[in-house]
Amino acid sequence: MTESSEYSKTITGHERASFEKTLCCMLKELEGHSTTVELRNEIQITGLVNHVDGHMNISMSNVTYKKPRQLPNTFSHIKIHGTQIRFVHIPDQINMQKAITKQLDENRHDSRKYGTKRRQDYVERKRAERQAIMKKLNK
Repeated sequence: MTESSEYSKTITGHERASFEKTLCCMLKELEGHSTTVELRNEIQITGLVNHVDGHMNISMSNVTYKKPRQLPNTFSHIKIHGTQIRFVHIPDQINMQKAITKQLDENRHDSRKYGTKRRQDYVERKRAERQAIMKKLNK
């Protein structure tokens, strides 16, 4: 299973709501692509996006970390807190309209399926409990 398909099954309700109401779903499509993220303090981070969560936190690898007026540093991994992000460069090869639609459809589909499964399990469990009670009362 890929990390992106596992993501929608493991996010919390708050993350799911944030994911659907913001453009975080757009960033999710950047996983596996190299891009540049500009932070609020004018630092530029360029590297391969490994993971984006529902709060827009980004995990990157093979990173070049560049502060203004300083030489760039390189790191193997870095995690960026979503509140520190000012701008994310979107690679030209990504069709953002299709990417957003795809991510929202995947997220909604998985959440509905999971919710339905939980509800069905609950109904079946309660039905079995009621049947057991009725059998005891009829004896």
